[in-house]
Amino acid sequence: MACCRDLRIRAREIGDEDELEEQEDKRAKWLWENSLRRHNFVGFVGELLKGVVRAKLDAGEGEYESWVEEAKGRSSKRREELRKQGIAED
Repeated sequence: MACCRDLRIRAREIGDEDELEEQEDKRAKWLWENSLRRHNFVGFVGELLKGVVRAKLDAGEGEYESWVEEAKGRSSKRREELRKQGIAED
């Protein structure tokens, strides 16, 4: 990793407001990304999936089965399209 001078300082020295704003925005995005990295979303996602499945089961067994079959169909269609493009393998 290279060490370099803070680009915000250089932008202030030359009076480049656009560059300064760009650098400030970049650092705000870094703060947001770092805050997301500090959290473990595995439990949240698990509970979300349980809720979705529970809602589908409450709607009726037939609807749940059709939901699963629909998802399988979309996945196989997507896999076939990728295979035609030469991206996916068997």
